[in-house]
Amino acid sequence: MRITDFENLIKAMPVEHQSFDTKYQTWKNTDQSQIIDKIFESTNNGTLTLSRFDLFNSGYNLDEFVIKVLMWGYPTKGRGKNINTFLEQQHFCSFIKKLKISTSNKNITISDIYELLNTKGLGFSTLSKIMYFKKIEFEGRLTLILDFRVIKTLNSGRFNDPGIENFKNLRYENSLHHYSYYLDFMHSLAIQLNTQPDRIEMFLYEFGMNLKEPI
Repeated sequence: MRITDFENLIKAMPVEHQSFDTKYQTWKNTDQSQIIDKIFESTNNGTLTLSRFDLFNSGYNLDEFVIKVLMWGYPTKGRGKNINTFLEQQHFCSFIKKLKISTSNKNITISDIYELLNTKGLGFSTLSKIMYFKKIEFEGRLTLILDFRVIKTLNSGRFNDPGIENFKNLRYENSLHHYSYYLDFMHSLAIQLNTQPDRIEMFLYEFGMNLKEPI
């Protein structure tokens, strides 16, 4: 079974429509409560629905944008205290300053990424979401989300597309080391299918671990 076997489904993935609901009660008690209050001020019931389209078009205020990416990616704020730690004033403000500098020309280097990851509470999965929604390039290719579910799919052995075997040692902890190859692999598949690479990423996220070839 190959990813490319699902060409029609991949091309139909509603990328910009993919959305998640998050609640004000989940986010109100953080150091960034002023920004969070502003984000939720137009909601009637304290529930905010954020789509990929919303995030692609909300980058004008960087502080607000980053928090919205967190809300979209972790609508229940995830497990543990990483997000609360990241939103602490000193960590969040430092990250925003570094992000402004490192993405000013729409390109990011590996040194920039390591510097940004030197922020308490921030992991590469979250940073990949921020880079993706900011439409940042890395080594000449547009960045893509690489989160736990996509990682699990790529090294699950479910698919046998040429080159996917290089992900057999991919883990969340070493995802940055595989990121350049991940972008190569995904952009190459997109060219084969004449589609956008984030449609493949969404396919892997939504369906990757829920498919088995009929025998």
